[in-house]
Amino acid sequence: MSTALTFGIEEEYLVLDAVTRRPSPVGARSVEHLSDVDFHREFSAAQAEFATPVCRDLAAAGTELVRGRTTLAEATRDRGALVIASGTPPLGRPGPPPVTDEPRYRRMAHRFGMLTEDQGVCGCHVHVGVPDVDQAIRVSNHIRPWLPALLLLGANSPFFDGRDTRHASWRTVVWSRWPVVGVPPHFRDAQEYHDLVGRLLDAEVVTDAGMIYWYVRPSRHVPTVEVRVADVATTVPEALLQAALTRALVSVALASDHRPDVPDALLRAACAQAALVGPDGRCLDPFSGTATGGWKLVDRLVRHVSPALRAAGDVDFVENQMSWLRAHGGGAARQRRVLLERGGLTAVVDHLAAATTGTEPLW
Repeated sequence: MSTALTFGIEEEYLVLDAVTRRPSPVGARSVEHLSDVDFHREFSAAQAEFATPVCRDLAAAGTELVRGRTTLAEATRDRGALVIASGTPPLGRPGPPPVTDEPRYRRMAHRFGMLTEDQGVCGCHVHVGVPDVDQAIRVSNHIRPWLPALLLLGANSPFFDGRDTRHASWRTVVWSRWPVVGVPPHFRDAQEYHDLVGRLLDAEVVTDAGMIYWYVRPSRHVPTVEVRVADVATTVPEALLQAALTRALVSVALASDHRPDVPDALLRAACAQAALVGPDGRCLDPFSGTATGGWKLVDRLVRHVSPALRAAGDVDFVENQMSWLRAHGGGAARQRRVLLERGGLTAVVDHLAAATTGTEPLW
């Protein structure tokens, strides 16, 4: 762990009509008019994605995320829209119709029908460089029990279609409808992983390998392991916290011979509970199978990866950001506080739009 691993962050955003504050199909059109290769269209035309280049430190990643968010905000503003970093839209429904006009997305919509109706939800995906797929599978096995803690920190989607879902991460619930999603199996090696993916493709359970939506997976196109359990974060520092902890988890996994094998059923239940209650709630500790506080589970994660955080020079940032979150609440809690203090989900949308680009102080 003497050398920090390289990493990158992918963020999905919602594009909303500036008047109605509801999802708008100009997201796909805005990305089409951006020459930057780091911007991408998503399944819903009301979404857009930005991916950082390969980064070696949090400062560089933060600069890139600010660039991506502000560039996209400017591009959509010219089309009467605004950008928010939230897992789900507080007002309106995010998904098709319309589907972004690409062959892959049209095939998915035709194959899965109504399952795709609300699949315009937005996540934060962290890629960490690893030597090969075998090492990516080794990392996946190690990370599995820590997924609920990452989800607790990344829960940022309490509202959907004008209603309070009573969940901290409603995106997790919507996303769970896909056939291959959630906690990945514990694999013996890369060959077992490839064999299972091949069976799923042969049986047409999924239309392509990109639909392997496990919370941890080897990347299909770059030599990384991809962790995709968190909602997109409202603020850049929260996204960087996910990246710092994820990179540290990968570092610890590569250096450790210990392979915790927590039962799948327990992990699924712990993730579902984390999505429901967020870090302030009563959660399920996947290691002991007993109830615990959400922040206690998060603290356990930070202690677990502290050697890697020190090696990467990320300890101060993580400690400061964790203190900020404890004082002000996670993304879902802050959205609900805006509703309580300012009244109306329109105010929540406006707060998210300002916070996404860092133009509004956060308490």
